[in-house]
Amino acid sequence: MQPDASVTPAERAQADLIEVKPHRWALSLPARLYRRALRRWDIDKHIKEFCRPLTIEGQENLEGVDNPLLIIANHTSHFDAVIVLNALPRNIWGRTAIVAAADRMYRKRVKGMLHSLRYNAFPITRGGGREALAYSQRLLDHHWSLLIFPEGKRSRTGELLPFRGGPAILALGQRVPILPMHIQGASNILPAGEQRSRPAAVHVSIGKPFALRDGTTIPEAKQRMADEVRALIPPSA
Repeated sequence: MQPDASVTPAERAQADLIEVKPHRWALSLPARLYRRALRRWDIDKHIKEFCRPLTIEGQENLEGVDNPLLIIANHTSHFDAVIVLNALPRNIWGRTAIVAAADRMYRKRVKGMLHSLRYNAFPITRGGGREALAYSQRLLDHHWSLLIFPEGKRSRTGELLPFRGGPAILALGQRVPILPMHIQGASNILPAGEQRSRPAAVHVSIGKPFALRDGTTIPEAKQRMADEVRALIPPSA
C-alpha cells in the first residue's frame, strides 16, 4: 500500500527520522500490574487536579462492551489520552493500548519507555502505510483494544480535522467494533505548544459502538468514523 496521502511531505520526512519499535514488554503481566497499582497517580490524580469539573455523557453506551475495540476520539491536547482512559471501564482500560506518533512521543528513549510503561502507549510512524499498522493489527487479534486519534495530530482550533487512512484500514481489516468519543475542553488544560497544565472544565461524550458494513471503502470508512465523532460534539461547542 502507498503511504497515507493525508500526511504532508514535511511530516513524513520528520517521522522518517524517528524509528522506534514497540516496547512489547508493556503488555507483560508486571507492566499491567504496575499500571493497575499506580492508576491513582498516573491517571486519577491528573483528572482530579486538572479536569474541573469533568462531565461524562453516554456512559450507558459502555454497558456490556468488551475487548477488542477500536476507540477513536478527536485530538486537541496531549491530555486527551488520560481523559479517555479515565472514562473507560476497568475491563476495557486494563487492555487498552494507545497509538502514539513516534516523532512526537518517542524522540527521547527514556521518555518513550515511560509512556509505554505508564499508559501502554506504543510508537507508530505517521504515513507509514500498512507496515506501520502491523503491531496494531496484532494487538487487536489478541483482544487488546486500541485508542487512536484519527486526525493524526492535534487540532489547533478545536475543529475536527480530516481523518487519516490508518484507523479506517484497521477497522475494515480487523472487523472490530468502533467506539467513538468526543472531548471538549482538553485544549484549555494543555494547549498545543505549551508545557504547563492548568485546570479547565472538560466534557466527554461517549457514543454507541458501531461496525462498518462489508464492502465499505476506505474513504467511506473515514467519513463514517468522522461523522460518528462529530455527532457527539455538544450543541454549545
